[in-house]
Amino acid sequence: MQSIQFILFLKAGSLKCSGEYYDIPSGSLVVSDESAVASTVDGYHLKNIICYSADLLPIYKTLTQHSSQSNSFQRFAFDRCKILSLQKNIIQVTERLMSIQPGMSLRFIYLYCLGLDSEYFYNLLNLMVGNSNELLEFFEQNSLNAWSVSRYAQELGVSSRKLNFFFYQKFGTSVKQWLLDKRLKKGLELLKSTRLRVSDIAMECGFSNHAHFSDSFRRRYQRSPSQLRTLI
Repeated sequence: MQSIQFILFLKAGSLKCSGEYYDIPSGSLVVSDESAVASTVDGYHLKNIICYSADLLPIYKTLTQHSSQSNSFQRFAFDRCKILSLQKNIIQVTERLMSIQPGMSLRFIYLYCLGLDSEYFYNLLNLMVGNSNELLEFFEQNSLNAWSVSRYAQELGVSSRKLNFFFYQKFGTSVKQWLLDKRLKKGLELLKSTRLRVSDIAMECGFSNHAHFSDSFRRRYQRSPSQLRTLI
């Protein structure tokens, strides 16, 4: 299982998963795998959050540090159509977070699920993250190193092809794209919070040169680093 979906049914609808159909009541949150297809009568009133293993790493780290229950996972059977009730205020907060910070919306909804069924979602968390925790940590800690993909593979003792295969499973993207996303986000953060020169920010974020950072930044944010800074 490469990913899971959190699907908010704002109106009644249905879910098709593994050849079976499920009727879903209005105001429901459904947790299913990546193959599930959701629908409503009008085709709207659905909100979907795709979740990869790496997306859950912050929650996993917090729970393993502060909760004894996170260290006692039991044998686990994944429910392909886990249906939970959603309060109106939870729907409103989730929609708001999805519009401004998608990553935070996922953490919010997962913590909500933990509150409703802690045993199930603790075990789902372990299924998604537990066996890959150290490897995910390695990339989080070294994402700003000015390394090529082959250097990361070398550090881990695997081929570049195998590393990319792992990334598509855990992150839903290639190593190169994931590293670029991480580095650009860090660059944006430093542009907003410091007065470092753009060239220094490029080096700090793992780019080999100023031009590569500026070109990648412009493609992502439709402005150069210098132009964005003048707007802050």
